[in-house]
Amino acid sequence: MFNPIENYEQRKDPRVSLEFPVRISVGSQITVQGHLKDLSLNSAFIKIKNNIFLKTGDEVGFAILSSPNDTDALMQGSAHISRFVPGEGFAIYFSKMDDASQKYLKKLLPKTGI
Repeated sequence: MFNPIENYEQRKDPRVSLEFPVRISVGSQITVQGHLKDLSLNSAFIKIKNNIFLKTGDEVGFAILSSPNDTDALMQGSAHISRFVPGEGFAIYFSKMDDASQKYLKKLLPKTGI
């Protein structure tokens, strides 16, 4: 079975720098706010000030809202932590996203043939 964490290649996909608020949830108990630093078709880097007790491979929920007045500007789903950068944040690798979120993600990315 393919495991994206084990086969993660940093900067494999084209990325775009964006600054949107992100909500990360761990189960139904913990929610942390962060900011998107960059985004690709399969992953994102989240800047976060809080210390969170997660490790590489942990599953989290995510919600990225690029416009507070536009509910169609929402990407949400689940992801796995793929790497940490101490003092900066962490990268997530998307594992599940609904169709509307996938369409919106592709709309945000530059036309690179993906």
